[in-house]
Amino acid sequence: MKIAHVRARLLEATPEVGVTFGIGAFTTFSMVLVEITTDDGLVGYGEAIARRGGMMTAAAVESLLADVLVGEDPANVEGLWVRMVDRLRRWGHSGGVVIEAISGVDVALWDLIGKAYGLPVWRLLAGAGRTEVPCYASSVYINEIDVMVAEALDQQRRGFSELKVKIGRPEHEGGQRRDLEALAAIREAVGDSMALYVDANGAYDAAGAIRMGRAMEALGIRWFEEPVPPDDLAGYERVHAMTSTPLARGETDFGLFSMRDVIERRLVDVVQPDLARCGGITAARHVWTLTYGANLAFAPHTGFSGGLSHLAALHVAAAAPNLLSLEYMYIDNPLREIFVGGYPMARDGRVTVPDGPGLGLDIDRDKVAAYAVG
Repeated sequence: MKIAHVRARLLEATPEVGVTFGIGAFTTFSMVLVEITTDDGLVGYGEAIARRGGMMTAAAVESLLADVLVGEDPANVEGLWVRMVDRLRRWGHSGGVVIEAISGVDVALWDLIGKAYGLPVWRLLAGAGRTEVPCYASSVYINEIDVMVAEALDQQRRGFSELKVKIGRPEHEGGQRRDLEALAAIREAVGDSMALYVDANGAYDAAGAIRMGRAMEALGIRWFEEPVPPDDLAGYERVHAMTSTPLARGETDFGLFSMRDVIERRLVDVVQPDLARCGGITAARHVWTLTYGANLAFAPHTGFSGGLSHLAALHVAAAAPNLLSLEYMYIDNPLREIFVGGYPMARDGRVTVPDGPGLGLDIDRDKVAAYAVG
């Protein structure tokens, strides 16, 4: 079995309601669909994240990576991952769209070899072997406080015992004062039994994050995600040293080496790789080993990416021995539902992992055609 063809396409869809958080608003969701076909007709599917400029990521797959793959045995997934990373790393391309492109290719390779051997990816990973994965509801986005409280209560009624809330309002919309009012109202509504996580998406500088972190301590927040911009590692050190709420990050870390530095410097307590950005399943497997060795928690990020990214994260979460919880997005996202029958539904804060070969779900070709750009 050899790789015969590599293809990448940008998909876009508009949800009924967009999302607003610390770095801005998104009214259209995007993903890059990677398809790898073998000489005997098997097809593996993966996803590269595409928040902005997805055509660049698709071009990176086809122009920078395809020639590394064609003619190779897809079962050599780790070796192919190293060859892709080394080709680009030596040019100084250790982040950005090239790592996102590698992520999509890597997920497609794992899907492909699972199909070839008739095994789900979570079994191929030979990890913890969970058939169900604990998850948290994500996210209560920035809105009027009564709307945010209603959303939180709705997710609690749906059986979730963990919830993420977005913070990071600009000053002209009330800033930290208004965010704290929203968090206090949500805590009062859901009670102390519900775990609350907050995510600033890098909206603060270190001083602002320290003020916010200290102010939130009375609310029993379980983690403070992305308190400062991702490149401000010194800021993370300051916030970590001067607040008691556990810190989390990972969705903005491109590749294994970025995450290694965060883990080695112990900048956070919870590590959150995004499978469509971190280097794929291969990178995530190394990340969970690093976090386990550092006695840190592992909680894969999904966000408003497409369904293949979410599905890959679900398989990794099923295998990771030190899993804390998986992000489960309850917001409207047409790109998550690109499978025949849709994406697995969470019930009472848990998601069942598909047991079919590869990633375990069939792509709905009609939906892909409807969302394809160009």
